[in-house]
Amino acid sequence: MSRFGLRISNARITGQLDLSACRIDFPIHFEDCEFVEPVLLEGSVVHSLAIVGTSSPDGDALRSSVPGILANGMRVERDLVLSRTLITGAHQTTSSLSRTAAVWLTEAEIAGRLIAVDTTIDTTADRAIQADRCQVTGDIRLIQGFRAKGEIRLIGAQLGGSLDLAGCELVPRNGRAIDLADATVGGSLFITDSPRHRPVIRGRLEMGRTSVNGRVLIRKARLEAPEPGVGRHLYNAKDPAQRLALLAQGATIRGELTMSEGTSMVGGATFAGATIDGGLLIDGISIENGFDVALDLTHAHIGTTVSAVQADIQGSVDLDGAEVAGPLDVRRAALSRPAHRYCLTAVTAVIHGDVRLVDATIGDSYPAATTGASGGLSFRGAEIRGMFDAERAQILSPGDASINLHQAQLAGNIRLCSGFRSVGVVMLNRAQVEGRLHCDDGSFEWRRREDGDPRPTRLNERESAFEAISSTVRGGIGLGWNIEGAVDFSDAHTSYLADRPERDWPSRRSYLTGFTYERYAETSMHGSGEWGWKTRTRWLRHCDPADSGDPGDPGPWEQAARTLKRHGDSEGSEEVLMAYLRTKRQRRAGWARFGVVRGWDRVVNDWFRGYGYRPLRALIPLVLLVVAVAAPLLPADSNRVMRAADPSGIVYTPQGELSQLESGRTPQNACGKGKVRCFNPWLYAVDTVVPIVDLKQRSTWAPSTDAGGGWMLAWVNAATLIGWAISSLLVVGLARAGSRALN
Repeated sequence: MSRFGLRISNARITGQLDLSACRIDFPIHFEDCEFVEPVLLEGSVVHSLAIVGTSSPDGDALRSSVPGILANGMRVERDLVLSRTLITGAHQTTSSLSRTAAVWLTEAEIAGRLIAVDTTIDTTADRAIQADRCQVTGDIRLIQGFRAKGEIRLIGAQLGGSLDLAGCELVPRNGRAIDLADATVGGSLFITDSPRHRPVIRGRLEMGRTSVNGRVLIRKARLEAPEPGVGRHLYNAKDPAQRLALLAQGATIRGELTMSEGTSMVGGATFAGATIDGGLLIDGISIENGFDVALDLTHAHIGTTVSAVQADIQGSVDLDGAEVAGPLDVRRAALSRPAHRYCLTAVTAVIHGDVRLVDATIGDSYPAATTGASGGLSFRGAEIRGMFDAERAQILSPGDASINLHQAQLAGNIRLCSGFRSVGVVMLNRAQVEGRLHCDDGSFEWRRREDGDPRPTRLNERESAFEAISSTVRGGIGLGWNIEGAVDFSDAHTSYLADRPERDWPSRRSYLTGFTYERYAETSMHGSGEWGWKTRTRWLRHCDPADSGDPGDPGPWEQAARTLKRHGDSEGSEEVLMAYLRTKRQRRAGWARFGVVRGWDRVVNDWFRGYGYRPLRALIPLVLLVVAVAAPLLPADSNRVMRAADPSGIVYTPQGELSQLESGRTPQNACGKGKVRCFNPWLYAVDTVVPIVDLKQRSTWAPSTDAGGGWMLAWVNAATLIGWAISSLLVVGLARAGSRALN
């Protein structure tokens, strides 16, 4: 007995040390002692208790050993220290009817700390420590070589300080390493390296509904999940993965959760429904749970950022329904071997910052990838309040969506540029993008699944490499990409279109129905873009997917025409529309079968009509028709067939009175001194061909069949009908042109 309490060193205690229900108001210290029987402390109240070993000068430990500590309900007014002690045994108490443990601390109260430095719990029991609902005012420190071969169970525990597992090694036989379900940790949780030890946990770390008021730091640790189906509690909900190393469903962490570089995890981690106020930082870590869920953050609330910079994750990352108050940062990360289709899925997630994918590799390299290792990204229905930056990222998902932003809302830009590569289909269908879409120097390719991949190929009848159906990109669309596959911008809308018309659109595989934009721009954003109507006509004809016999969709042509007209090029606008009508006529069924029909169609529409957009061209055939009517009537020998009569019934020819000519006399006046209107072949032709003009020639003069003018009468009547048709087209064309001008 010393002035500091009871101190026993280097003793072998062969009998039962039973302090149950005792009250001891002084410290008890056992140093380098060997206990033959377990220590009984149930219901006792002690000032402090230490069962420790010491270190020899060469660093080797002189351990105490005890075959079990039974201390349910014990109260320690200071510290409980079990450092450098070998604890064995497998004991059963009334706290559990079916499980055994080496150390029992159920409902114990420790007003100080629980310390176990370089302690070994070598037991065949179900649990190394069972301390359900215990209360520790200070820290629990199982550190620097602490080793346990059974589960450490702290269900419902109340810790005023931190839980420190620095340099520990937990290798339970039942697959459950630590159970902190429903526990409250007033400080932080540390699983870090110590100067001589790297933390190793081979079993499940369960933190369901655990509350940590500080931070969770896992540094240079190795976490290894048990084999599938091992270590699960019968009362647990269904696990989201076959192998889980860390379970924290519904947990609350007030600080950040950090898994730093050097940490490796074999198996998955789930934080479904958890709240992590300080953010999730897993930069540089390695998670191996291929073809299963690697990181489950469904419906989690992350207070700041989710950062996985340079992380290597094999398995799916699931953020469905999660809310991230900052950016989602996976720059230079490698994600592969997903559980199903996507390496990262964030369906209906809300991300208050950017999605950063710069230099990331999503899906293993093809063709060296393991079968099924490829996968894409899904942000379907997500709300991203920053930009989506995938500059230089490589996303390999053949036969499926490489990026799925279906019905997503983005407040910033989408950057798929500067070396970005996609194998699969990029989907922006019905997305709302407030910023710009940058695709310059990006590579987009549609490819079916690799041989041997059991997953079905996505239904993609058009074999699209890029889809933006019914999307809205308010800031503008910039292409300048390299694409192998179809492009579908059906019913999309944007402010400007920056493209290279000759290079950016796949031939006959560009779907632009309903695609609207306000202007053209340069892909480099320097310059005014390509506005030439000839270039735009070649572009539309080149990318129009209409088959032979199908007239095609007029919408893209009308949109190009509207854009040109809105910016002052009315002539170019009409040329584009005429080019569509020309293309439509050329595709008409049976149009190309007969060369005569083809030539006549070209003459009428291209030369004389302008497809209704050049109505004055109808004057050309009208003038030609006038010449054709007047020419036969110019020679005197030809126009002798023309006849006219004055009011008294005297008949005249263009040379004079008919009776005088027949009698051989020369008429003094060809027009009977004004009794009839003099014949003028040109005026007669105009009066015949143009029905809206009345020069009194046609009503005065007419070919006589008696004089051999039957052929002329037939030709004049035909010319009248042809003139009427051409004049009608002219009038209608002028009316339409005026209407278009007013609009």
